[in-house]
Amino acid sequence: MVQAVLDTLRAGIAAEEAAASELAALADTMRDAQPETAAAILTTSRNHAIKALALRGRRAALLAGYGLESM
Repeated sequence: MVQAVLDTLRAGIAAEEAAASELAALADTMRDAQPETAAAILTTSRNHAIKALALRGRRAALLAGYGLESM
């Protein structure tokens, strides 16, 4: 059960980090042509990065709670 939750968290972290990275790259390409749109996309990218950090925190808390820090 714990392993399934860890796997789900790991997948969520990867998805959020990928979204943040892709959106940051998109915002960078649009920066000069459409600055307002680029700023909105960059904000969304940051939100995904924050979600990834939150998931990392949940994963760390779960690992610590079960004494599995090495996983």
